[in-house]
Amino acid sequence: MATPPVMTRDWLRKPQSMLQRKASTPQEAVNWLEQVYDQHAPKMAHSQATGISRPDRFGSALADLQGGNDLSWGFPLVGSKYLALAVIVIH
Repeated sequence: MATPPVMTRDWLRKPQSMLQRKASTPQEAVNWLEQVYDQHAPKMAHSQATGISRPDRFGSALADLQGGNDLSWGFPLVGSKYLALAVIVIH
């Protein structure tokens, strides 16, 4: 089973099969995050899915990416699974 790396930048060393897509803009990356998050939200603990408002969660993500910062999120899912999402900004 593939595991997420400890450092966000180390995603770039993982097999290409673990990388889902490339985004051309910060907004495109946030759109992808929203799609994946929405797909998995029903499997998250209620507090994980609702602890931060949607505008705050994705607004903060967009601001971070526009500022050139990498982003890394992790969510425990039901059934002892874990969702790791990362966006790496390449300058």
